[in-house]
Amino acid sequence: MMKFVPFFIFLVLIDLYFYFGTITSVNKLAGSISFYKIFYWFLSVMIYSAIIYVIVTYEKTANTTSFNNTITYSSFIFIVFIAKFIGLFPLLLDDVFRFFKFIINFFDKSPHNYDSSRSEFLRKSAIVISASIFSTLLFGMIWGRYNFKKNFKNIFIKNWPNFKSDFKIIHISDLHLGSFNSIEHLEEVVEMINEENPNLVVFTGDLVNNYYSEAIPYVNTLKKIRAKDGKFSVLGNHDYCDYVGWDRSSEKWKENFKNLIDLEKKSGFDILLNEARIIKIANSQINLVGVENWGAGKFNKDGNLDLAMLGVDDNLPTILLSHDPSHWSQKVLKSKYKIDLQLSGHTHGMQFGIEIPGFKWSPAKYRYKQWAGLYAHNDSQIYVNRGLGHLGYAGRVGIMPDISVLNIKNK
Repeated sequence: MMKFVPFFIFLVLIDLYFYFGTITSVNKLAGSISFYKIFYWFLSVMIYSAIIYVIVTYEKTANTTSFNNTITYSSFIFIVFIAKFIGLFPLLLDDVFRFFKFIINFFDKSPHNYDSSRSEFLRKSAIVISASIFSTLLFGMIWGRYNFKKNFKNIFIKNWPNFKSDFKIIHISDLHLGSFNSIEHLEEVVEMINEENPNLVVFTGDLVNNYYSEAIPYVNTLKKIRAKDGKFSVLGNHDYCDYVGWDRSSEKWKENFKNLIDLEKKSGFDILLNEARIIKIANSQINLVGVENWGAGKFNKDGNLDLAMLGVDDNLPTILLSHDPSHWSQKVLKSKYKIDLQLSGHTHGMQFGIEIPGFKWSPAKYRYKQWAGLYAHNDSQIYVNRGLGHLGYAGRVGIMPDISVLNIKNK
């Protein structure tokens, strides 16, 4: 608990600075000095109590098969303090101006001194900015979190078999079932998938946040996903339980990993661990290859493309499942293999951004060149799913939970 003391001090300093910077303006609006004081500090005490509760109970609730709302509580705490923190900038700017005015007044002996009182405009700006951020992020929790959206895309591949009808792949990713808090939401996802009557359903990793037990309540629901030619999956970075800090050579890590693989298989997925399958449809065939997670930077690099491509027939169209889109630019494009399409997830589209016809933006673009949708380089393409679940922040703003409906056609 003591290691969190600096964190608490930081939050208290944000609270104090924001409170004293805005109290005058709010009091004018509310018409009461005591109302804002009581409301502000009552809410702050409640939030500090919630932080302590989350910290104390985290170990008991993280590795569990029961539903909990820890991520909801922590997300609410996050949006309160991020709103206050960003709202500090107009107040800091105001204090910088006041400081220079004070210095000028100190040395200037003329009778016309600069007014060094706080700027009413900047104080009100702090309130408006904080309120806007808080309401937007709260709206994302209440409405965006489970606002599942189908994203339709035609993808053209050279030498793709001429099937009688479009070959439909449902691509989902990043379920993060430890952040779900009801089976009903996942049932809705399954119903939306089955409505499309897909040929293939592919899942590109991050079934859980850390522990296999997070997925146990949802296995029977995942079993209900139907696909004419199979359900396939790969692992994401969170599926390895590395963020808990367990040694991979320990028995508890091995048991968790084995159980996660077993649960994914029980859910009806053929999990590809650096291996390939030939998908036979009518009189035609395609390659479906899956690698374990490989991510640029400090992310784990269990993916082995050379191993996965052993024996793969380059004359057939090849689709690669790889969780992290950085694998495409860092490894796949530089390899000797003919891979027509890579399907990835991982980015979540940062769960925040703007996506309207003809325009999309998210802070994720500054970390990943391929962060949502379809990208191409020569004859190779990558499609990045925006993720179905959520992690860290229990909400989505602008970038909705994604069920990608991909119609593959002959180029």
